[in-house]
Amino acid sequence: MVALVEQGQKPDELVVNDFLRKAGSTVPSTEVPGLTSDHETRPYNRAWADLILRAASLRLIKSRAARAQQEADLADADPDSLARLLDVSEHLRRREADEQGLEHMTLGQLEAFDRRNDPDSVIGDRWLTRGGSMLLVSQSGVGKSSFAMQLMICLATQRPFFGIRAKRPLRIVYLQAENCLGDVSEGFVDICAGLNLHAPERKTLEENLHIYRDATSVGPAFIARLEQLTKRHAPDLVVVDPLLSFCGIEVADQLAVTEFCRHRLAPFLEASGVVLVAVHHTTKPRTAKDREGQTISDLAYSGAGASELVNFVREVGVLQRLPGEAPVFRFGLTKRRNRAGLQNAAGERKGEVLIRHAKEQGIIRWEYADEADLAADPSEKGTSPASQTPRQSSVKVPRID
Repeated sequence: MVALVEQGQKPDELVVNDFLRKAGSTVPSTEVPGLTSDHETRPYNRAWADLILRAASLRLIKSRAARAQQEADLADADPDSLARLLDVSEHLRRREADEQGLEHMTLGQLEAFDRRNDPDSVIGDRWLTRGGSMLLVSQSGVGKSSFAMQLMICLATQRPFFGIRAKRPLRIVYLQAENCLGDVSEGFVDICAGLNLHAPERKTLEENLHIYRDATSVGPAFIARLEQLTKRHAPDLVVVDPLLSFCGIEVADQLAVTEFCRHRLAPFLEASGVVLVAVHHTTKPRTAKDREGQTISDLAYSGAGASELVNFVREVGVLQRLPGEAPVFRFGLTKRRNRAGLQNAAGERKGEVLIRHAKEQGIIRWEYADEADLAADPSEKGTSPASQTPRQSSVKVPRID
């Protein structure tokens, strides 16, 4: 009857019986009139269908139990055959599959929800919650991996990352494909030195942060790898660096991105409750004219690929290099910025901040940019939204420790 409605046909007695006969159904025609007369032309009702499914399941169980009882009285009864006859698990699994992904939110649940004490909140003020996801987008060669490393070290020890703080020290898996042991080591050592972690924090970091290199898992094998590492470490957060090395799809193909995100990645995140942060590349650089007047929200779509990728994730963080000699960047959040807790150098909550590579030569670390960094390129002053915020030149820029 549902199939007929979806085909635009009225499921009356004659149409339903004709449909059942063509499908080879053994349902007696005498059982149809009551259902069709009750249905009339009303739209499909899920509760009504559940009652039918429940009745059908119970009828199946009763009929098999009666048959098993009869066969059990025979002299040559086979216990294994009877056990298989009584097994209705496959039928019930099909029912569960029909319900998979469907969550009924009652009005009472909506009214009773405590937004201030959400147990699923992982980072910020419900900025990233269990099963959530984020893209970290930037150009090639600007230090995305070290930026991600500093973020992970801070979250694993519950240190603030430019104001962003986890609800507790997080268990984290870092899965990357491009950096050798030496490359990862340099950033890790410099960042830990800059944070000046005390002994208990170092122990917590050792317990919470697990780093892997995987240059072979692509597509379905990538999802299987995520499942494997999740079983091994039970992480709160998984950082994937870069996404293009693992997804195994043409990211410009909207349908391919939908299939990957909605039908492969989403079930994993939903089942595990893991928060995913995926490092992602921008498209080729645009001209200054193309970038003119862009806000940080506009930059959400600066990553390579179809818009579905941005639509799927809960947040997009953009790390944008500013003009000038000094390695100064604008880091902004584009979708849920007010929930993250991001702060500028003066401790004010912002949706975007100015940061830079460490001033100390040869050190791999990220820190706040100051007035001197902006003055290095006079043309940049007053052009970015972040630089338009009044700042006192006498404000001492704090170290990240």
